[in-house]
Amino acid sequence: MMKLVVVLGTLLLVVGSAFAFEGPEPMKLGSKSNPDASLFSHDQKFSDTTTLKNYYLGMSAYKDFDGCDRLSSNMYLKSNPDWVDIALGANFSSGTGRMGYMVLDQDTMDIRDVMVDVNHEFIGDFNIDEKILVVKNQMNETGFFGCI
Repeated sequence: MMKLVVVLGTLLLVVGSAFAFEGPEPMKLGSKSNPDASLFSHDQKFSDTTTLKNYYLGMSAYKDFDGCDRLSSNMYLKSNPDWVDIALGANFSSGTGRMGYMVLDQDTMDIRDVMVDVNHEFIGDFNIDEKILVVKNQMNETGFFGCI
């Protein structure tokens, strides 16, 4: 009888220690390609907003993605006192995307003297591929674009 108790005790000790060293199940980072993952789900929505203001040029630009199923997006911004370069690309399967820019008269810099005002809004399945370059009036004369 004593041998049976020792064998059962040893067996319980071995099984208990095996469970103690097993460790937690690894966390899965998921996406649409891994439906078993708990961190992300198919219907997760993304929002992303960027605003640019260049006070030297009197220019402001923005992009705003809201409630989107993201497939891909990227944005390149370069802002200098004499010019602004913006490149925006996005590809979404659903949601709302907004982008636009405004340029004021460089002489007055008054909000009432708007030279350019562009706004786009995309709803649903949309692609955006915008490239914007805003320069000061005299940049052509100084050879910025290769002109004399």
